[in-house]
Amino acid sequence: MSGPIRVMIVDDERLFAELLRVAMRSADDIDVVAVAHDVRSATTALADARPDVVLADYHLPDGTGADLARTVRTSRPDCAIVVLTGDPSAQTLADVARSGAAGHLTKERGFSDVVGAVRAAAAGEVLFSSSELQRLLLSERSEPASTTEPLTPRELEVLYLLATGASTGAAAASLGISTATLRAHVQAVLRKLGAHSRLEAVAEAARLGLVTLDSWTRQGPTSPRGGKVLVRDA
Repeated sequence: MSGPIRVMIVDDERLFAELLRVAMRSADDIDVVAVAHDVRSATTALADARPDVVLADYHLPDGTGADLARTVRTSRPDCAIVVLTGDPSAQTLADVARSGAAGHLTKERGFSDVVGAVRAAAAGEVLFSSSELQRLLLSERSEPASTTEPLTPRELEVLYLLATGASTGAAAASLGISTATLRAHVQAVLRKLGAHSRLEAVAEAARLGLVTLDSWTRQGPTSPRGGKVLVRDA
């Protein structure tokens, strides 16, 4: 990405939104291009602001951060969205994952963590903690896989690493491939699962029974983050 990361903040708590904006100023590589306080105003501002990353509260006056993520992925598919919440339920986590958002962050995290999340989202990383990923996998109901095109063994390994929250660099190192090759596999996984983000791919894979916490027939490669997710053959 050339130039600073363009960020839009969406939160109906105006003080918190201002604190986020001030926190973003501490980073030379981030530029806050817009602040909105509901889904409608954020949607209106998207075209002019042209953000690379949207930081949005989950609970907004006229909808949710997940609703906004669905709008963003349609109007600005190259823009990543990070949803902020207080204490999320499993239903909220699943909603965020299925919305096409890059991930989720609790408002209890420090502002330095938020800045790091913006950078990670701009780089296309999954922003779910291992415990949240486990809750997501447990909450999704498994159905027989019905993808029109089966995943290859290597794509299943990549899917496993996505489900453990591995970064692009860590996943590539674990598989002994370049980051460019890893990204190509990720794009193939997204296309085959009809997902708009890595996180949504994990949620869809869990629904199809491709990723689960149960013992399946084949264990994926060792997770760089010590995840316990297992992958079954498609």
